[in-house]
Amino acid sequence: MNQQENKNAFFMGIGIGSLVTAMVLIVIFMGGTVYARQMRWRGIDPNTKIMEIYGLLNHLSIVPFDKDVMLENMYRGFLEGVGDPYTQYLCASALEAFHARTEGTFVGIGVMISVEQDDPYITIASTFQGAPAAEAGLLPGDRIVGVDGLEVAGRAREEVVGLISGPENTVVVISIFRPYENERFDVEITRARVEVPTVFHEMMYIENGPVGYIRLDGFDRVTAGQFENALSELYAAGMNGLILDVRNNPGGLLCSVNEIADHLIPEGIILYTIDAAGRRENHYSNPGYLGLPLVLLVNGRSASASEVLSGAVRDTETGTIVGTQTFGKGVVQNLLYLSDGTAIKLTVQTYHTPNGECIHGVGITPHKIVEMSDYLSRRVGNLTLEEDIQLQAAIEVMAGKF
Repeated sequence: MNQQENKNAFFMGIGIGSLVTAMVLIVIFMGGTVYARQMRWRGIDPNTKIMEIYGLLNHLSIVPFDKDVMLENMYRGFLEGVGDPYTQYLCASALEAFHARTEGTFVGIGVMISVEQDDPYITIASTFQGAPAAEAGLLPGDRIVGVDGLEVAGRAREEVVGLISGPENTVVVISIFRPYENERFDVEITRARVEVPTVFHEMMYIENGPVGYIRLDGFDRVTAGQFENALSELYAAGMNGLILDVRNNPGGLLCSVNEIADHLIPEGIILYTIDAAGRRENHYSNPGYLGLPLVLLVNGRSASASEVLSGAVRDTETGTIVGTQTFGKGVVQNLLYLSDGTAIKLTVQTYHTPNGECIHGVGITPHKIVEMSDYLSRRVGNLTLEEDIQLQAAIEVMAGKF
């Protein structure tokens, strides 16, 4: 009996109370190969129990309910039972939003979001300049607590993204909680097509000469190309050092950070991963190392791929890290597709820095710790040099490298 037949049987009430063979058929597409696994349950038949509950609801409940919504919530809750905030069920709309976000162009409000430890809400890590969210006055650090009147506490990041996304030129109402003002408010925002500007750069002129500055707001599929363009412009303009800013960068695609590391890290291992079976997979930087003096800026919202880069810089001694302790996400997720067009995102590996450290729950400690208020940290990219004391410290460190 396949999943659709189970669903039909569920909704039609056929065989309620009878024993049903416990089978969940998951079709996983990995590397072009399809794997089918039957998961056998011991001691209880979940399908029978679910249909028993449904029968009671259908005959006795005075509260109207939507069977499709119940099923989606069941799948979501099943994976939430793992107790891992990164293991998630993605419905069709959430899966579409995930692909759009990682490709670097989508219809939405124009924010980069992150999941903070011990916080059931989605936090805005950064807003894209000129995008609807920035124009509406949303700020890094704002928490998204509702979408179109629906409370989103505890929902998966991609599900919330799916709720926010929608047809171009339509309006979505975002409920925001701003912690430092202890204020909750609603904002009406018109969705627009957004091309994610994940890389920003400029030349800075210090006493010792021109120094390139590049800020990475994410590691999406478009980021490596944008980074290479910025690097080429700065290199052609004569930079003799690079300040790379990954503050408030929540991470992204491992392939993206690998490509960027080729230019910053000498040829060799930049990280390795270990899966559930104990298998190790090495990830290498390829030839292309520029060999320029490097300073890396980080903070408590620098996570995942940002920490991969930070760990490689630290362990290979190719740069100086300035800022505050990073977030501490040292695990890798794979997206596994199900047969009905949905997917699950599973934590399948831990990652380790070149020296063998797993930074999960710990983070990376900078060489030079420079504290900055949360109020200012949330506005990285929109601060003056006088306000940005971490960037000032990075410039001082860079000046000492010449």
